[in-house]
Amino acid sequence: MELWNKRDLAPPVLITFKCKTKHCKEDIRALCTALSTALRYFESLQSFEKAAAYVSRFSIRWNNRFYNMHGFRLLKRLNQALLRFRSVDIVRVLTDLVSMMPDVNYLEKTVDLPTRASLDFLLIRLQGLAKLFFRIVVLSKDAAKYYIRFISACYFFNLSSMFLCLLAEIWYKSRDICQQIGKFYNQLFPLRMLLADDGNEWPSKGAAALPDNLVAWMGDDWTEEIVIREDQSTVLNLRPGTDLFLLLTGEEEDLSSSRKIDARIDSKVSATKDSATSLPRTILMQNIKSDIGEVVVRQTKKPKEKQIDWRPVERLKSKFDVKKFLEEEKQKRKQDLPRALTSKVNSAAFNAFASSMMRESGKMSTGDYVRVFTEELEALVGKKKTSSKKQIKR
Repeated sequence: MELWNKRDLAPPVLITFKCKTKHCKEDIRALCTALSTALRYFESLQSFEKAAAYVSRFSIRWNNRFYNMHGFRLLKRLNQALLRFRSVDIVRVLTDLVSMMPDVNYLEKTVDLPTRASLDFLLIRLQGLAKLFFRIVVLSKDAAKYYIRFISACYFFNLSSMFLCLLAEIWYKSRDICQQIGKFYNQLFPLRMLLADDGNEWPSKGAAALPDNLVAWMGDDWTEEIVIREDQSTVLNLRPGTDLFLLLTGEEEDLSSSRKIDARIDSKVSATKDSATSLPRTILMQNIKSDIGEVVVRQTKKPKEKQIDWRPVERLKSKFDVKKFLEEEKQKRKQDLPRALTSKVNSAAFNAFASSMMRESGKMSTGDYVRVFTEELEALVGKKKTSSKKQIKR
């Protein structure tokens, strides 16, 4: 088994060596920049990880219902490939390497660099990821072909549409990841000769037999599925009238399956037209005429004004009752203003009214004081009593 295909490949021991930077400053900067760029890219794949989590959830949620369907089996294989990508943990490998690199802004005469085995381990992991994401791209496309046939036949339309959207997202982002992996590998491979060999021959002799160009090593299938070319429109057979079914299935010139589906749709449409023309003209016009319904005009009703409850005022019989009423009214205005009798009176007017009535309490008799207080309160509120009240003459 080749090294890139070993899932449990043990990493080398992280060792550094002293390197003089007199003649290799640019190469050291290029190595640090390439490693930092790769680390930032793989850390920014949150949207892809979210889509991969949806694939895992879907494969578990609908396993009992669709476990025997070929398209769902492809989805489960895709889930296994995505789980293997998480087990590689390429971010940790890049983090270990970046932590051992010097600061590119200021390079001293002698710096500490990791050994060549550490970079070879990263290149081997990139090889494995390239193969893995190529498999993800192929599985996504094959599963999408299967579900697009379901959609065209209106079979489990809602679930198939949801699966198709998810597979399209996985396919699109995996192709971009494949291109970035090839770019990072081709940038890092020429710089491996900058690093010294520690002599431990990790993991065995001939382990550093790495390809010079990852894209060429992947072969023609990589070029067909991953590399974007200018003549891609001709490869995908994009002609006038090409629909999503033809784009995903990639049928030959006869297009027998798509023609069968188009014929079935045309037959349904023609049957609907024939049934419509066979109806009497009056019934047909009633069906065509749009029913806008009865026009309803909403009448806005004015809200009824809340009537003032004068019963507490009618029960006033003495100066003590008037004083107690004013104290309760002040408390209501502070705690619950809508319940107060003088809720619509501003604070300045009410305070002036209360102060004047307290001053007049010692100048009048009890009957006159209660009558004057009631009249002044009615004038202050601006409302007439709702219940009859005995008038007290001066």
